[in-house]
Amino acid sequence: MTSDGALIWPLVAVRWIGATLMVPVMEELFWRSFLMRWIQRSGFTNVDPRQVGPRALVLSTFLFVLAHTMWLAAAIAGLAYALVYVRTGKLWLSIIAHAVTNGALGIWVVYRQQWQFW
Repeated sequence: MTSDGALIWPLVAVRWIGATLMVPVMEELFWRSFLMRWIQRSGFTNVDPRQVGPRALVLSTFLFVLAHTMWLAAAIAGLAYALVYVRTGKLWLSIIAHAVTNGALGIWVVYRQQWQFW
């Protein structure tokens, strides 16, 4: 935003695209594909996500929450993404869920000019 309150649309677009396309891929690779399975067993590459137990699910979600400012929203979203991965065994579905969440949040942030959520 400029000093007169006008939006700099190319910057908004880059921020929204990053939040919608890049962040979900990187966060789901780390929080769910790696960390949640690693908590289950250190040889995480041999852990089927559908076999992850409650302890790994809850602990990885808790750590996800600590990395975000809106704790309740992060807890709900992080748990939802983890459950999608555990139920389906398909990381791409949790990436899509995360991308839809971030994309919708980005639209809301711009529309309502609630920049603190970005």
